[in-house]
Amino acid sequence: MKYIKYSVIKKSILTVFTICFWTPVFAYDPYECLSDVSSIDTKIPVGLATELCSGTWNKEPVNCYLGASLIDQEIPRGLAIKLCTGTVDAKKTLECYAKSGSKNLNRGLATTLCGKGQVNN
Repeated sequence: MKYIKYSVIKKSILTVFTICFWTPVFAYDPYECLSDVSSIDTKIPVGLATELCSGTWNKEPVNCYLGASLIDQEIPRGLAIKLCTGTVDAKKTLECYAKSGSKNLNRGLATTLCGKGQVNN
């Protein structure tokens, strides 16, 4: 009887931890990303918003996109999208981009260096 009670308590605790720690992973999807980015940038073309949000399951690309214009007020929208698409850590991506200015890299090279990047065939 004591073993059964302990087993039930253990399973209950594991269930609570699983729900608490795994739910945030699945709580954000590309459609929420589209909604968030369109509320931040009301004039963003749907194609660019879709590119930014494609396959994202966390809010980091949106956070990055928002922060990119704070670091570089003249960054073209397309480069901000390229920089932030697929990022899993907005802070590191933006720190890298900001550091590129001290290395005399133009915006395009800084985006290539610091963004997740895509292989073009």
